[in-house]
Amino acid sequence: MGSRLFAALAVGALLACHREPVAPSAAEGLTLSLTLSGTQLQRGEPDTIAVTITNTNRYSVSLSAGGCPVVFYVTDVRGVTVVPSAGGWVCIAIISRVTLAPGERQTRTFVWETNSFASGRYSVYGSFSAEDVHLETPRAAVQLN
Repeated sequence: MGSRLFAALAVGALLACHREPVAPSAAEGLTLSLTLSGTQLQRGEPDTIAVTITNTNRYSVSLSAGGCPVVFYVTDVRGVTVVPSAGGWVCIAIISRVTLAPGERQTRTFVWETNSFASGRYSVYGSFSAEDVHLETPRAAVQLN
């Protein structure tokens, strides 16, 4: 009976967080931010997405990271991940080092091609993962007309 109760609580917690990022946008002196080229787009118009990690510490930070430490996601109005289409990015399993000097920023820029998407409301957010640091930006609404 205990495992059923735990499973029910776990599912409830997942549903409660369904539309919210599961990680903070700042931790251990690192912040993650998101910039979009537009929030009102015509279908077929690309959206340039910039995800920036910033070291706000007074010292350098160096972390081991997998092949894709900085990525972005797009979800539809139901909260289903539509970019990447399989729900998660496929990254090369190469460990690299992410090093940020005090105050340094590193930005990754992506292009969301909207040609194959229906008109409607979408949410975009960025993610950073390296060692035990997992950050997500707040979601930004995009209206695709």
